[in-house]
Amino acid sequence: MPAPSPAPWPVSQDVAALADRAAGLSRAGAGPRDDLGTLAAALLRIQPVAHELERRGWLDPEGPGLRAWLLDLRDAVADAEDLLDELHRRREAGGAPLSACVDATFRGPGRKLRRLAERLDRVGDDSERLRPAARAAAGAGGGVRSPSRVTGSVLAERRVFGRERERDSVVASLVGGGREETCGSVAPVVAVVGHGGMGKTALAQCVYNDARVEAWFDVRAWVCVWDRSDEAELTREILQSIGCADDTLCGDGRGDLDSLQEKLEKSAASKRFLLVLDDVWIDEGKTEVENRSVWNKVLAPLRSTAVGSKILVTTRMKLVAEVLDVGHAVSLDGLRSDDCWLLLKEVALGGEAMDFPPELQEIVRAIVSKVKGSPLAAKSIGQMIWSARSTQELRALMNTEISDRIILSSLQLSYQHLPGHLQRCFAYCSIFPTTWRFDRYKLVEMWIALGFIQPPAEEEKRLEDLGQKYFDDLLARSFFGTANKDQQTYYFLDDQMHILAQHFSAHDCMKINEDIPAVIPPTVRHLSVSSDYLPQLKSKYRLGRLRTLLVLRSPSLSSSHFPRTLLAKFKNLRVLDLSESDVAELPETIGQLVHLHYLALCSMTNKLPKSIYRLKHVEVCVPILLFHDNHPGGVGKFGTVKHLKTCCGIRRVKSFSDVLNSMLLIRQCDGARSSLQG
Repeated sequence: MPAPSPAPWPVSQDVAALADRAAGLSRAGAGPRDDLGTLAAALLRIQPVAHELERRGWLDPEGPGLRAWLLDLRDAVADAEDLLDELHRRREAGGAPLSACVDATFRGPGRKLRRLAERLDRVGDDSERLRPAARAAAGAGGGVRSPSRVTGSVLAERRVFGRERERDSVVASLVGGGREETCGSVAPVVAVVGHGGMGKTALAQCVYNDARVEAWFDVRAWVCVWDRSDEAELTREILQSIGCADDTLCGDGRGDLDSLQEKLEKSAASKRFLLVLDDVWIDEGKTEVENRSVWNKVLAPLRSTAVGSKILVTTRMKLVAEVLDVGHAVSLDGLRSDDCWLLLKEVALGGEAMDFPPELQEIVRAIVSKVKGSPLAAKSIGQMIWSARSTQELRALMNTEISDRIILSSLQLSYQHLPGHLQRCFAYCSIFPTTWRFDRYKLVEMWIALGFIQPPAEEEKRLEDLGQKYFDDLLARSFFGTANKDQQTYYFLDDQMHILAQHFSAHDCMKINEDIPAVIPPTVRHLSVSSDYLPQLKSKYRLGRLRTLLVLRSPSLSSSHFPRTLLAKFKNLRVLDLSESDVAELPETIGQLVHLHYLALCSMTNKLPKSIYRLKHVEVCVPILLFHDNHPGGVGKFGTVKHLKTCCGIRRVKSFSDVLNSMLLIRQCDGARSSLQG
């Protein structure tokens, strides 16, 4: 049974920006009926409702009513954006009065605008029956994370597989050394960082109970932080862990912060103290300075401890390591296949000495390959194998959906904990292949082209700078991994993060890399597809809805052409990425993609149509190729493309004249870039 379909990614952050755009155009004079003003008012009315219901949508993943409402909202907001973009384009192109542009754009005096405003109001009316249920769910859930998670220092498992190297690394960083390891005066901090289900708590329990650790420290304390962010509550938990009974705490049994910290300072004074903080999160409602302040207060009493005291933190977020000034961090990746096999066998059979019957070993080995190195998935499927009553039930466990669902259950909290603007940017990455190496600058340009980067009203910040901050925020929260090759840093989604992104973009994104589906859902607006399947898209999908098209290299053809009649159908396309395709030639119809903001060409492209120079809003065009005689208009003509930012990737040089043309092209591109920066 597949995991429940999630709500579509949030769009409420776009509503206020669209309302501002509509109101601005209205002030410019849209005709006597002021249909733009009506649309702006409708958007403003629905914005707070949308924000509330989006935040609560994940609490009711099985609720079709709320999910359907959020889809209706998403479609209405997308249509509003398309209408305003078209109006803006016509006004720029013709210089006609705004009221005339409205009539020309919408084939009648604002008819589409009025219909859209009425549609938004209907969506708002429908929300009233959902809001009480959402508030009830919010009250029951207590916010983003459930407070029910509790861990302890006792190792719940008989054995921990495949973590010997990480265990020894953590123990070595805890045992020995002094306070000189950190710049601050609080005990040095060691961190174990990894995705949900990677076994961070189990590793910390192994370390906590290791004989070397027990011998080194005079006092050990274990606190499951989870959603606790109150300084007094955290201090009280530390005191309870070292054996201070509740009745020793002053006041109402909870104790005020000063009294609690005095008690902790006395209890820890002159002792080698080990504090384990399990499952630490950053409070997204606070700034980094505020989060640092909380932990500085909580850890302040440990200044009284003896040299050699340490703090061990487990977290999903690299950002936690930065906030706590971690001196040594150990990253937990997926287990090796052999270790997954041993762990699954331990759970399924109850001991390493036992083994599966020969006729079942191949089936179980195939199941192990599905868990993608996740200890949690291996244990969960091991429990299913233990309870399976037949070979048929065992074969059913080979279904990838089962292991994916288990992995999702451990990771979805990380996604739900993200601010809404980061949720969408991350989930969008699902359209890329699993082996994709992301260039952070190109990805940010795609986000900008799609309108994903929305600067706060009070901030004046370049979209590129804000987009890079978005990327850094995702990186600090462990959603991207890093790799270095040829002195360049690349970013990637590991298998588990890719599963997570696919799950939370199911309504909005689709990747076609094998057989093309019978129907592409109408909610899909971002698509990646092999060039083999391009000709079949027209019969499967209303192409005018598409915002992103990523074309990938065909496994069966050496080169291909973009179908001429197909390209013209992508009337609302913002991003067209052909950089990893085998599309060698583009048709003249590309000039009809008037809303295109991001164009990435394939290195095999050997001919550019004349119409490409009509794309006045293209902001990125990479790579730019050598211009030979078959490139229309010569080198200088290409300079008419507006806002050209990136020029790279010269394809080939055939003659000295080619070299001169290439130098001229690069000089002109540099000039365009300099004028933009200036």
